[in-house]
Amino acid sequence: MALQLVLLYISAALALATLVCVRWKRRKLYAAAATMDGPPCLPLLGHVYLIFGKRCGEDILQVLDRYAPRYKSPIGIWMGPRLIVGIKDNPDYFQTVMNSPHMLNKMDQYNFFRIVNGLFAAPDHTWKNERKLLNRSFSPTMLSSFVDIFNDKDFIMVENLRKFVGNGEVDLHLYIAKCTIDSIFGTAFGKDLNTQGNDGADEYLHCLDTFFSLVFKRILHLERYSESIYRLTKDYELETNCVNIIRNMSLDLMKELKENYKNSKATVKEDAYERKPALNFAENLFELAENNPSLPEDHIKDHIDTMIVAGHDTTATTMSNLLLMLAMHPEVQEMVYQEVMSVCPDKSKPVTMEDVNNLVYTEMVCKETMRLFPVGPLIGRKCVADVKLDDKHTIPAGCCVALGIYQIHRDPTIWGPEPGKFNPDHFLPERVAERHPYAYLPFSGGPRNCIGIRYAWLSMKILIAHLVRNYRFKTTLKMEDLEIKFAIILRIMNGCLVSIEDRSCSPV
Repeated sequence: MALQLVLLYISAALALATLVCVRWKRRKLYAAAATMDGPPCLPLLGHVYLIFGKRCGEDILQVLDRYAPRYKSPIGIWMGPRLIVGIKDNPDYFQTVMNSPHMLNKMDQYNFFRIVNGLFAAPDHTWKNERKLLNRSFSPTMLSSFVDIFNDKDFIMVENLRKFVGNGEVDLHLYIAKCTIDSIFGTAFGKDLNTQGNDGADEYLHCLDTFFSLVFKRILHLERYSESIYRLTKDYELETNCVNIIRNMSLDLMKELKENYKNSKATVKEDAYERKPALNFAENLFELAENNPSLPEDHIKDHIDTMIVAGHDTTATTMSNLLLMLAMHPEVQEMVYQEVMSVCPDKSKPVTMEDVNNLVYTEMVCKETMRLFPVGPLIGRKCVADVKLDDKHTIPAGCCVALGIYQIHRDPTIWGPEPGKFNPDHFLPERVAERHPYAYLPFSGGPRNCIGIRYAWLSMKILIAHLVRNYRFKTTLKMEDLEIKFAIILRIMNGCLVSIEDRSCSPV
């Protein structure tokens, strides 16, 4: 009995010593968290109790809507032993984090995105080199060369929608997604995928949606962070099936593109832009790989995957949201229509780059849509060295930072007493000039912002011009009816549910 007591005391002493040692090593984390706002914290669990039973995007959004307004940034959040610093309402803090050289790496959870390991999730040393090399794929000259392809694909979509004229409400998201993926393949890879003319991409698009949902579900299950445990679940089996379908398409594409690049290499002509060849995204990758051993074939595949997955899905989702906003706000739609007709009234002609630059109000509408429904609602970074936010708060090395884009885009202290109201006037030049540049971040911010910002604006403005000069869109949905899903990419679960009228034969 005495021996058992001795062993018990020794075990307790060792456990206490271990706890004291761990607490001492992590003292900076605890000290920093003590200065931060936040909900009550439980021993060992931290704030994990807030998401008990919350296993889907709608539930998580409810948690954020409930707790976020109660606290001011920075917010200390303990997910078990891990400290996450939440920032959701101070543009200065956003600017500090996004421009800090100590917070260029993404959170470890980004490693769950097995098919988008390009610029999206790459570690900072890889990202710095490859981002610089890939910038010319989105140069002004390259963007100008994409205009014809955007127009060609948009003309096809306009014709495909004619069968829905006068036939009640229909969800147009799939048709928008097919148009955007055709544009991505045409501009980035020089390939005519023609998904708008067949059903070949339906399985691929479904797999993308399923994959993102499964990744988000895994992020909410801390016990699934271990790869060995996750492999035992049915979700892993389903995710692997989706990944295989997505990757097989990318691998086939890469083989074809590589062969085409070799065959056409000798005929590439130089343009006027910095005396460098005018190469699309894929050609640029292959040329860079020839001259940079640091860009192996695996990285090329990662970049191709990222371009397809991130580029098409974000644009398609935003365009769906934009079209729904126009249908819900007929007065805004009419103003967009009047501007389009004053700039490029002939529906039989393509929309030019000059036309796009003159669609000022249309761009305001695009921006307001992305304010209310940012496709990237949350951004996560790792902190590798202490970063001072202000005289009171320091983000300690070893923690992560969660940047609430969705929350700051709806902050009443920035956007007024009705931040949830759709109002394109938020982007009048005088209002933009008065507002902090880091209060609006639909494409992230700082050096690690989205490489395709100008590509996205260009493609969206051309498509919306084609659509509104041909059709009028209506919907029975109201803003209060919308169900928003928070799952990596922010989605309106109601879909792009609209009815279509032909402007040439319907009354105003």
